Amino acid sequence: MSTTAQVDKDAPPPAPDPGALSARRAVGLVAGREINSRMRTKSFALSTLGLVVALGVYTLIILFSKEGPAKVGVDRDAAALRPMLTAVADRATDVDFEFVSIDGEGDRDGDRAEKLLRDGAVAAVISGDTAGPTMTVERETDPDLLAVVNAAVAEERTTRELEREGVDPVDFAQRVASSATQTKALEPSGNSAAEQFALILSSTGLLYFFFIVYGIMLAQGVVEEKTSRVVELLLSSIRPWQLLAGKLIGVAVVGVTQLVLLGGAAVVLAEGTGAISLPTAVAGTLVTMGVWFLLGFFLFAAMLAAAAARVSRQEDLQAVVQPVMVLITTPFVLGIALLSKNAHDPVIEWLSLVPPLSPILMPARMLLGIAPAWQVAVSLVLAVAALAGLTRIAGRMYANSVLRSGSRVPLAESLRLR
Repeated sequence: MSTTAQVDKDAPPPAPDPGALSARRAVGLVAGREINSRMRTKSFALSTLGLVVALGVYTLIILFSKEGPAKVGVDRDAAALRPMLTAVADRATDVDFEFVSIDGEGDRDGDRAEKLLRDGAVAAVISGDTAGPTMTVERETDPDLLAVVNAAVAEERTTRELEREGVDPVDFAQRVASSATQTKALEPSGNSAAEQFALILSSTGLLYFFFIVYGIMLAQGVVEEKTSRVVELLLSSIRPWQLLAGKLIGVAVVGVTQLVLLGGAAVVLAEGTGAISLPTAVAGTLVTMGVWFLLGFFLFAAMLAAAAARVSRQEDLQAVVQPVMVLITTPFVLGIALLSKNAHDPVIEWLSLVPPLSPILMPARMLLGIAPAWQVAVSLVLAVAALAGLTRIAGRMYANSVLRSGSRVPLAESLRLR
């Protein structure tokens, strides 16, 4: 006659042999097991390669989407104004025009100009006397182009008047330039609006992607170990917090490795193609991204692992991790919406200081070069404080739930002090 032993589901986990392993050794073994089991898989290599290829495709899209300088036609009557137009446009940093001659083509200059405008070959046509030229456009006049033309006409007229009075125009221009007002930007930016959006999307999107992928990977591993009863064997030698810490560190190392590989590829593509203007200290930026990834990952992954420990089936995992997923998704959505609209909005500045929003929002602001040092320091301190508090709570939930099988462990019981 056989008997089946009944397991008390509410019983605390069995205490491991205190002399079996030191805490550092136990955490190291678990972390090494996670690293070896995940980095040697084909999925890791294929996902890394796929992300690099996706970066390459995205870089090509940016390159091909960039528009060249807007071409402006200059007819034979206004040809003398063309050098001055080019000089004025070159001095302006926020405009990009190329002035081309439309002389000598077509039966009549008027017909030729109209055809070029309607075909979209030129944005405007400048014709007539240099003292009072006419600018013809298809529909609306570009205010930047109009400003360039007016400035060029004024300079051309000034040059002629100076020559008439016997004054050297070059010497006069040098004396005027020497007394010009110097400008100073508090927050200089070498990025266009499209490049800024690309930086925002890549930084927030990359961190969001890694938090989701590796956080869910960790949560699924916790449930898998519960289902296969491997966790019972592991906890016979080590303590629950050591198991959780080892798993967090191991998965974080795998994530950082892939993040560094992907970040390095992104830098090579950006520098090699000139698609995006990166910050001057690229190495420091990558290190900063790595630090924020570790803070954010430990913050979110600890909560995901604790939530996953409350269930014993993969089918029940989605329900318990959903609140944590909302915490990860919220800063990503806010980052895209608010940073793209106005990166200097006080709302986004204050939100980027507060965890769990800061691990995604602050790196994006730093990459754009608009985050003061004191805000970065405050956000780091708050993130570390939040991490210390949440990991204690997550460790308690994990220890109280990881050996419980069957139905979902109620949240109140998982938080109960023993």
